[in-house]
Amino acid sequence: RKKMNKKAYKINVENLVYAPVISDGPEGTEYGEIKKLSEAMQIQLTPNVATGQLYGDGVVQSSTSKLTSITAVVDVTKVPIDVKAEILGHKYENGKLVTSGKDLPPYVAVGYRVPQDVDGIAELVWLLKGKAQPFATTVTQATDNINYSTDSLTIDFIQRESDGALKVEADMANSEFVEGTEKTWFDSVPTDLVSNGEIES
Repeated sequence: RKKMNKKAYKINVENLVYAPVISDGPEGTEYGEIKKLSEAMQIQLTPNVATGQLYGDGVVQSSTSKLTSITAVVDVTKVPIDVKAEILGHKYENGKLVTSGKDLPPYVAVGYRVPQDVDGIAELVWLLKGKAQPFATTVTQATDNINYSTDSLTIDFIQRESDGALKVEADMANSEFVEGTEKTWFDSVPTDLVSNGEIES
């Protein structure tokens, strides 16, 4: 008898981590150490799509669309200064961060967990290769109330050279979810996902 999907809905976002992309080419992708990015508040993903239409006899005969990249806007409590240096390519020495117009951000992978309203159930996500834009921050003075300031990161994710993958996700509410996957999800960034058009198990 086939297992049924659990009815569960997203209620939170947590465990926001990142890992530098050491190398990426036809032979494979290698990642560096996985580290905490910040406390997540909100993550918004926007797909960037290329579209095309073929007209014949004055009407559309065929239409197609293709995902080219994903833009992630990540709202967090605060990006630590050393993390800021690593993901934006800034110079960091003796506790000081030096920002230059010549700085080039490296490629990073970003992972996070989306808890759902059933105990122990979550979505697990890895975005595989992206570059962060210099990020926005808003600070405000204290008035009668304490006003917290937060940071907002925009990261543009592109396809990996090794397999064309942009994003990997798993939903623990799905009947085909492999039990135990969640225990190792953040141990390493997934690699070797697609081979000859087939998804590797």
